[in-house]
Amino acid sequence: MPRTTSYLRILCLLLGAGRASAQGEPDAFAPAAHLLQSHCAMPGCHAGPVPAQGMRLEADQIYRSTVNVRARTDARFLRVVPNDADHSLLYLKLLSPHQGGYRGPRMPLSMEPLKDEEIALVRGWIESFPVELWGHPVAAEPERFSPRAFQDAYLANLPTPDPIGARTMEFRFVHRFKASASDAGSKGLYGLDSGAWISLDLAYGLSDAVDVGLRRTNLDTDYEGYAKWAFIQQAPSHSPLSLAFRGSVSNVREADRVNRNRWAAQAILARRFGDRLSLMMVPTYVARTNDLDAQDRRGTGAVGAGAEWRLGPRYALTGEWIVQASGVEAPFQSASLGFSMATARHVFHLILTNTQGHHTALYAPGGDLDARDGRFRLGFNISRTHAFRSSERAPPQNR
Repeated sequence: MPRTTSYLRILCLLLGAGRASAQGEPDAFAPAAHLLQSHCAMPGCHAGPVPAQGMRLEADQIYRSTVNVRARTDARFLRVVPNDADHSLLYLKLLSPHQGGYRGPRMPLSMEPLKDEEIALVRGWIESFPVELWGHPVAAEPERFSPRAFQDAYLANLPTPDPIGARTMEFRFVHRFKASASDAGSKGLYGLDSGAWISLDLAYGLSDAVDVGLRRTNLDTDYEGYAKWAFIQQAPSHSPLSLAFRGSVSNVREADRVNRNRWAAQAILARRFGDRLSLMMVPTYVARTNDLDAQDRRGTGAVGAGAEWRLGPRYALTGEWIVQASGVEAPFQSASLGFSMATARHVFHLILTNTQGHHTALYAPGGDLDARDGRFRLGFNISRTHAFRSSERAPPQNR
Protein backbone atom coordinates (compact mmCIF):
# COMPACT_ATOMS: atom_id res chain seq x y z
CA MET A 1 0.00 0.00 0.00
CA PRO A 2 2.72 2.55 0.83
CA ARG A 3 4.52 1.78 -2.47
CA THR A 4 1.29 2.15 -4.49
CA THR A 5 0.43 5.39 -2.72
CA SER A 6 3.86 6.80 -3.46
CA TYR A 7 3.63 5.92 -7.17
CA LEU A 8 0.17 7.46 -7.46
CA ARG A 9 1.40 10.61 -5.76
CA ILE A 10 4.33 11.03 -8.11
CA LEU A 11 2.07 10.47 -11.13
CA CYS A 12 -0.32 13.15 -9.88
CA LEU A 13 2.53 15.57 -9.34
CA LEU A 14 3.97 15.03 -12.80
CA LEU A 15 0.65 15.43 -14.58
CA GLY A 16 -1.12 17.87 -12.34
CA ALA A 17 1.22 20.83 -11.90
CA GLY A 18 2.52 19.45 -8.66
CA ARG A 19 -0.65 19.57 -6.60
CA ALA A 20 0.15 17.72 -3.41
CA SER A 21 -2.36 16.36 -0.98
CA ALA A 22 -0.27 17.25 2.07
CA GLN A 23 -1.52 20.23 4.00
CA GLY A 24 0.30 23.46 3.24
CA GLU A 25 2.18 22.44 0.12
CA PRO A 26 -0.43 23.53 -2.50
CA ASP A 27 -0.72 26.96 -0.90
CA ALA A 28 3.04 27.41 -0.96
CA PHE A 29 3.45 26.01 -4.48
CA ALA A 30 1.05 28.33 -6.32
CA PRO A 31 2.89 31.65 -5.68
CA ALA A 32 6.32 30.02 -6.03
CA ALA A 33 5.34 28.41 -9.33
CA HIS A 34 3.98 31.70 -10.70
CA LEU A 35 7.16 33.50 -9.61
CA LEU A 36 9.59 31.00 -11.17
CA GLN A 37 7.57 30.77 -14.36
CA SER A 38 7.41 34.55 -14.83
CA HIS A 39 11.12 35.13 -14.09
CA CYS A 40 12.84 31.95 -15.25
CA ALA A 41 10.63 29.94 -17.63
CA MET A 42 11.45 31.92 -20.77
CA PRO A 43 12.74 30.86 -24.20
CA GLY A 44 16.49 30.37 -24.04
CA CYS A 45 16.36 29.89 -20.27
CA HIS A 46 14.40 27.28 -18.31
CA ALA A 47 11.53 26.57 -20.67
CA GLY A 48 10.76 24.62 -23.81
CA PRO A 49 12.08 21.32 -25.13
CA VAL A 50 15.76 22.32 -24.77
CA PRO A 51 15.97 24.27 -21.49
CA ALA A 52 19.21 25.48 -19.93
CA GLN A 53 20.90 22.55 -18.15
CA GLY A 54 17.79 20.44 -18.76
CA MET A 55 15.81 22.22 -16.03
CA ARG A 56 12.28 23.31 -16.92
CA LEU A 57 10.50 25.73 -14.62
CA GLU A 58 7.08 25.93 -16.22
CA ALA A 59 4.42 25.34 -13.56
CA ASP A 60 3.60 21.82 -14.78
CA GLN A 61 7.28 20.83 -15.05
CA ILE A 62 8.85 22.21 -11.88
CA TYR A 63 8.46 19.12 -9.71
CA ARG A 64 9.80 16.56 -12.17
CA SER A 65 12.70 18.86 -13.13
CA THR A 66 13.90 19.89 -9.68
CA VAL A 67 12.89 17.72 -6.72
CA ASN A 68 15.70 15.30 -5.75
CA VAL A 69 17.33 15.90 -9.16
CA ARG A 70 21.10 16.25 -9.23
CA ALA A 71 22.27 19.65 -10.55
CA ARG A 72 24.26 19.49 -13.78
CA THR A 73 26.26 22.61 -12.99
CA ASP A 74 27.41 21.38 -9.57
CA ALA A 75 27.05 17.68 -8.82
CA ARG A 76 27.41 18.24 -5.09
CA PHE A 77 23.91 19.72 -4.98
CA LEU A 78 20.36 18.65 -5.69
CA ARG A 79 18.21 21.28 -7.33
CA VAL A 80 15.55 21.01 -4.63
CA VAL A 81 16.02 19.04 -1.42
CA PRO A 82 12.60 18.42 0.18
CA ASN A 83 12.12 20.52 3.29
CA ASP A 84 15.72 21.87 3.12
CA ALA A 85 16.09 25.17 1.27
CA ASP A 86 19.62 25.79 2.60
CA HIS A 87 20.93 22.81 0.61
CA SER A 88 18.77 23.34 -2.50
CA LEU A 89 20.77 24.84 -5.37
CA LEU A 90 17.67 26.41 -6.94
CA TYR A 91 17.23 28.48 -3.78
CA LEU A 92 20.93 29.25 -3.17
CA LYS A 93 21.34 30.68 -6.67
CA LEU A 94 18.57 33.19 -6.01
CA LEU A 95 20.69 34.70 -3.20
CA SER A 96 23.74 36.91 -3.35
CA PRO A 97 27.06 35.17 -2.52
CA HIS A 98 27.07 37.00 0.81
CA GLN A 99 23.66 35.59 1.75
CA GLY A 100 23.81 32.02 0.48
CA GLY A 101 27.55 31.40 0.35
CA TYR A 102 27.37 30.03 -3.23
CA ARG A 103 29.88 31.49 -5.68
CA GLY A 104 28.18 30.68 -8.97
CA PRO A 105 26.29 33.23 -11.10
CA ARG A 106 23.18 34.58 -9.42
CA MET A 107 19.79 33.90 -10.95
CA PRO A 108 17.76 35.10 -12.78
CA LEU A 109 20.75 35.51 -15.08
CA SER A 110 21.41 39.03 -16.42
CA MET A 111 18.27 40.33 -14.70
CA GLU A 112 17.47 42.16 -11.50
CA PRO A 113 17.66 39.80 -8.49
CA LEU A 114 14.40 38.75 -6.93
CA LYS A 115 13.14 40.79 -4.01
CA ASP A 116 13.55 39.44 -0.50
CA GLU A 117 9.86 38.67 -0.19
CA GLU A 118 9.92 36.79 -3.51
CA ILE A 119 12.89 34.70 -2.42
CA ALA A 120 11.01 33.97 0.81
CA LEU A 121 8.15 32.49 -1.28
CA VAL A 122 10.53 29.98 -2.88
CA ARG A 123 12.02 29.10 0.49
CA GLY A 124 8.58 28.59 1.99
CA TRP A 125 7.59 26.31 -0.87
CA ILE A 126 10.68 24.11 -0.46
CA GLU A 127 10.21 23.93 3.30
CA SER A 128 6.57 22.88 2.86
CA PHE A 129 7.50 19.51 1.27
CA PRO A 130 6.35 16.58 3.45
CA VAL A 131 9.55 14.59 3.88
CA GLU A 132 7.64 11.47 4.92
CA LEU A 133 6.20 11.29 1.37
CA TRP A 134 9.11 12.61 -0.71
CA GLY A 135 11.84 11.03 1.36
CA HIS A 136 15.39 12.17 1.95
CA PRO A 137 17.89 12.24 -0.94
CA VAL A 138 19.92 9.07 -1.36
CA ALA A 139 23.25 10.90 -1.74
CA ALA A 140 25.14 12.33 1.20
CA GLU A 141 24.33 15.85 2.27
CA PRO A 142 26.08 18.26 -0.14
CA GLU A 143 28.78 20.55 1.10
CA ARG A 144 27.92 24.24 1.45
CA PHE A 145 30.35 26.86 0.29
CA SER A 146 31.97 29.19 2.75
CA PRO A 147 30.64 32.76 2.42
CA ARG A 148 32.81 35.24 0.55
CA ALA A 149 34.73 37.71 2.67
CA PHE A 150 34.56 40.49 0.02
CA GLN A 151 32.48 41.29 -3.05
CA ASP A 152 35.38 41.06 -5.48
CA ALA A 153 38.85 39.56 -5.95
CA TYR A 154 40.39 43.02 -5.34
CA LEU A 155 39.59 46.19 -3.46
CA ALA A 156 41.18 49.16 -5.23
CA ASN A 157 44.60 47.50 -5.57
CA LEU A 158 44.95 44.94 -2.78
CA PRO A 159 43.89 41.35 -3.51
CA THR A 160 41.21 39.78 -1.33
CA PRO A 161 41.37 36.15 -0.07
CA ASP A 162 38.35 34.99 -2.08
CA PRO A 163 38.99 32.63 -5.03
CA ILE A 164 36.94 33.01 -8.18
CA GLY A 165 35.98 29.30 -8.19
CA ALA A 166 36.79 26.21 -10.24
CA ARG A 167 36.24 26.41 -14.01
CA THR A 168 35.54 30.13 -13.75
CA MET A 169 37.16 32.83 -15.87
CA GLU A 170 37.35 36.44 -14.80
CA PHE A 171 38.22 39.46 -16.93
CA ARG A 172 39.14 42.71 -15.19
CA PHE A 173 39.53 46.19 -16.68
CA VAL A 174 41.31 48.75 -14.48
CA HIS A 175 41.37 52.47 -15.32
CA ARG A 176 43.21 55.28 -13.54
CA PHE A 177 43.04 58.89 -14.78
CA LYS A 178 46.48 60.51 -14.67
CA ALA A 179 45.58 63.98 -13.36
CA SER A 180 44.44 64.49 -9.78
CA ALA A 181 40.88 65.70 -9.37
CA SER A 182 41.92 68.80 -7.41
CA ASP A 183 44.66 69.83 -9.86
CA ALA A 184 42.45 69.39 -12.92
CA GLY A 185 39.48 71.18 -11.36
CA SER A 186 36.26 71.83 -13.21
CA LYS A 187 38.13 73.04 -16.30
CA GLY A 188 39.71 69.61 -16.72
CA LEU A 189 36.54 67.85 -15.57
CA TYR A 190 38.34 66.73 -12.39
CA GLY A 191 40.81 64.63 -14.33
CA LEU A 192 38.41 62.99 -16.76
CA ASP A 193 39.94 65.00 -19.62
CA SER A 194 43.41 63.64 -18.88
CA GLY A 195 45.00 60.48 -20.18
CA ALA A 196 44.78 57.22 -18.30
CA TRP A 197 46.72 54.18 -17.16
CA ILE A 198 44.85 50.98 -17.82
CA SER A 199 45.34 47.33 -16.93
CA LEU A 200 43.81 44.27 -18.63
CA ASP A 201 43.62 41.16 -16.45
CA LEU A 202 42.50 37.61 -17.27
CA ALA A 203 42.26 35.01 -14.47
CA TYR A 204 41.10 31.39 -14.35
CA GLY A 205 40.10 29.18 -11.42
CA LEU A 206 42.03 25.91 -11.59
CA SER A 207 40.10 24.69 -8.55
CA ASP A 208 37.86 26.07 -5.82
CA ALA A 209 41.02 27.26 -4.04
CA VAL A 210 43.59 28.13 -6.75
CA ASP A 211 43.49 30.95 -9.32
CA VAL A 212 46.08 31.87 -11.94
CA GLY A 213 46.17 35.01 -14.08
CA LEU A 214 48.03 37.36 -16.36
CA ARG A 215 47.68 41.13 -16.63
CA ARG A 216 49.25 43.96 -18.59
CA THR A 217 49.32 47.71 -18.01
CA ASN A 218 50.50 50.61 -20.15
CA LEU A 219 52.19 52.10 -17.06
CA ASP A 220 55.85 51.15 -17.66
CA THR A 221 54.50 48.48 -20.06
CA ASP A 222 54.39 46.03 -17.16
CA TYR A 223 53.33 42.39 -17.50
CA GLU A 224 52.46 40.41 -14.36
CA GLY A 225 51.69 36.71 -14.01
CA TYR A 226 50.30 35.54 -10.69
CA ALA A 227 48.76 32.69 -8.70
CA LYS A 228 46.59 32.81 -5.57
CA TRP A 229 45.88 29.96 -3.18
CA ALA A 230 42.95 30.29 -0.79
CA PHE A 231 44.49 28.16 1.95
CA ILE A 232 41.74 28.66 4.55
CA GLN A 233 38.25 30.08 4.09
CA GLN A 234 36.26 31.44 6.99
CA ALA A 235 33.41 29.15 8.05
CA PRO A 236 31.49 28.79 11.34
CA SER A 237 32.51 25.15 11.77
CA HIS A 238 35.99 25.47 10.30
CA SER A 239 37.90 28.70 10.84
CA PRO A 240 37.22 32.22 12.15
CA LEU A 241 39.58 33.71 9.52
CA SER A 242 40.37 33.46 5.81
CA LEU A 243 43.99 33.06 4.74
CA ALA A 244 45.32 33.16 1.19
CA PHE A 245 48.77 33.37 -0.38
CA ARG A 246 49.55 35.18 -3.61
CA GLY A 247 52.76 35.12 -5.63
CA SER A 248 53.60 37.03 -8.80
CA VAL A 249 56.37 37.71 -11.30
CA SER A 250 56.41 40.89 -13.37
CA ASN A 251 58.43 42.23 -16.28
CA VAL A 252 58.85 45.93 -17.18
CA ARG A 253 59.38 46.50 -20.90
CA GLU A 254 59.94 50.26 -21.14
CA ALA A 255 63.23 50.91 -22.95
CA ASP A 256 64.76 53.12 -20.23
CA ARG A 257 63.90 50.82 -17.31
CA VAL A 258 66.29 48.62 -15.32
CA ASN A 259 65.73 45.80 -12.81
CA ARG A 260 63.09 44.62 -15.24
CA ASN A 261 62.12 41.35 -13.57
CA ARG A 262 60.50 41.54 -10.12
CA TRP A 263 58.80 38.93 -7.98
CA ALA A 264 56.32 39.54 -5.17
CA ALA A 265 54.83 37.53 -2.31
CA GLN A 266 51.73 38.36 -0.28
CA ALA A 267 49.78 36.81 2.58
CA ILE A 268 46.11 37.84 2.83
CA LEU A 269 44.52 37.50 6.26
CA ALA A 270 40.84 38.49 6.49
CA ARG A 271 37.70 38.18 8.56
CA ARG A 272 34.09 38.89 7.77
CA PHE A 273 32.03 40.27 10.65
CA GLY A 274 28.35 39.47 10.11
CA ASP A 275 26.60 40.70 6.98
CA ARG A 276 28.18 44.16 6.85
CA LEU A 277 31.88 44.44 7.62
CA SER A 278 34.97 42.71 6.24
CA LEU A 279 38.56 43.55 7.22
CA MET A 280 41.89 42.27 5.93
CA MET A 281 45.64 42.69 6.35
CA VAL A 282 48.07 42.03 3.49
CA PRO A 283 51.81 41.82 4.28
CA THR A 284 53.65 42.29 0.97
CA TYR A 285 57.21 42.03 -0.29
CA VAL A 286 58.38 42.99 -3.80
CA ALA A 287 61.96 42.34 -4.93
CA ARG A 288 64.11 44.85 -6.88
CA THR A 289 61.46 47.54 -6.89
CA ASN A 290 63.54 50.45 -8.21
CA ASP A 291 63.41 50.30 -12.02
CA LEU A 292 65.28 53.58 -12.52
CA ASP A 293 68.58 52.80 -10.75
CA ALA A 294 70.49 49.67 -11.78
CA GLN A 295 72.61 49.88 -8.62
CA ASP A 296 69.62 49.82 -6.29
CA ARG A 297 68.71 46.15 -5.81
CA ARG A 298 66.53 46.72 -2.77
CA GLY A 299 62.98 45.50 -2.55
CA THR A 300 59.94 46.96 -0.79
CA GLY A 301 58.31 45.62 2.34
CA ALA A 302 54.78 46.89 2.98
CA VAL A 303 51.66 46.09 4.97
CA GLY A 304 48.26 46.80 3.45
CA ALA A 305 44.99 47.14 5.35
CA GLY A 306 41.59 46.95 3.65
CA ALA A 307 37.95 47.27 4.66
CA GLU A 308 34.55 46.77 3.02
CA TRP A 309 31.26 48.00 4.49
CA ARG A 310 28.28 46.52 2.68
CA LEU A 311 25.27 48.80 2.31
CA GLY A 312 23.16 45.89 1.07
CA PRO A 313 23.46 42.74 -1.06
CA ARG A 314 24.81 44.75 -4.03
CA TYR A 315 26.47 47.94 -2.77
CA ALA A 316 29.51 48.53 -0.58
CA LEU A 317 31.97 51.20 0.56
CA THR A 318 35.65 50.23 0.51
CA GLY A 319 38.95 51.62 1.71
CA GLU A 320 42.58 50.56 1.79
CA TRP A 321 45.85 51.90 3.20
CA ILE A 322 49.30 50.54 2.38
CA VAL A 323 52.19 51.39 4.72
CA GLN A 324 55.76 51.00 3.44
CA ALA A 325 57.89 49.36 6.14
CA SER A 326 61.27 48.96 4.44
CA GLY A 327 63.23 49.34 1.22
CA VAL A 328 62.22 51.44 -1.79
CA GLU A 329 59.40 53.89 -1.05
CA ALA A 330 57.39 56.35 -3.14
CA PRO A 331 56.79 59.90 -1.83
CA PHE A 332 53.53 58.99 -0.04
CA GLN A 333 51.80 55.98 1.44
CA SER A 334 49.12 54.47 -0.78
CA ALA A 335 45.47 55.28 0.05
CA SER A 336 42.22 54.54 -1.76
CA LEU A 337 38.48 54.98 -1.16
CA GLY A 338 35.77 53.40 -3.25
CA PHE A 339 32.13 52.55 -3.89
CA SER A 340 31.30 49.20 -5.49
CA MET A 341 28.20 47.67 -7.06
CA ALA A 342 27.88 43.92 -7.69
CA THR A 343 25.53 42.12 -10.05
CA ALA A 344 25.28 38.43 -10.93
CA ARG A 345 28.50 38.43 -12.96
CA HIS A 346 29.95 41.94 -12.71
CA VAL A 347 31.46 44.18 -10.08
CA PHE A 348 31.87 47.90 -10.82
CA HIS A 349 34.15 49.77 -8.44
CA LEU A 350 34.44 53.58 -8.53
CA ILE A 351 37.70 54.66 -6.86
CA LEU A 352 39.55 57.68 -5.49
CA THR A 353 43.28 56.84 -5.15
CA ASN A 354 46.62 58.60 -4.80
CA THR A 355 48.43 55.71 -6.52
CA GLN A 356 49.26 55.28 -10.19
CA GLY A 357 49.52 51.55 -10.78
CA HIS A 358 47.36 48.54 -10.04
CA HIS A 359 50.08 45.88 -10.40
CA THR A 360 51.81 44.65 -7.25
CA ALA A 361 55.27 46.08 -7.96
CA LEU A 362 53.71 49.44 -8.92
CA TYR A 363 51.48 50.10 -5.90
CA ALA A 364 53.54 48.46 -3.13
CA PRO A 365 56.10 51.33 -2.89
CA GLY A 366 53.29 53.86 -2.36
CA GLY A 367 51.58 56.77 -4.12
CA ASP A 368 52.65 59.91 -5.96
CA LEU A 369 49.93 62.22 -4.57
CA ASP A 370 49.58 63.50 -0.99
CA ALA A 371 46.30 62.03 0.26
CA ARG A 372 46.57 64.07 3.46
CA ASP A 373 45.95 67.19 1.37
CA GLY A 374 42.95 65.61 -0.32
CA ARG A 375 44.77 64.91 -3.58
CA PHE A 376 43.31 61.89 -5.32
CA ARG A 377 42.79 60.76 -8.89
CA LEU A 378 39.61 59.15 -10.16
CA GLY A 379 39.55 55.58 -11.39
CA PHE A 380 37.46 52.46 -11.66
CA ASN A 381 37.69 48.66 -11.79
CA ILE A 382 35.26 46.49 -13.75
CA SER A 383 35.28 42.70 -13.43
CA ARG A 384 33.21 40.06 -15.19
CA THR A 385 33.14 36.35 -14.39
CA HIS A 386 32.05 33.48 -16.57
CA ALA A 387 31.53 29.98 -15.16
CA PHE A 388 32.18 27.12 -17.59
CA ARG A 389 29.46 24.56 -16.99
CA SER A 390 29.71 20.82 -17.24
CA SER A 391 28.23 19.23 -20.37
CA GLU A 392 27.69 15.89 -18.67
CA ARG A 393 24.22 14.40 -18.71
CA ALA A 394 22.33 14.56 -15.45
CA PRO A 395 22.24 11.28 -13.50
CA PRO A 396 18.92 9.45 -13.03
CA GLN A 397 16.46 11.16 -10.75
CA ASN A 398 16.23 9.86 -7.20
CA ARG A 399 12.70 9.57 -5.95
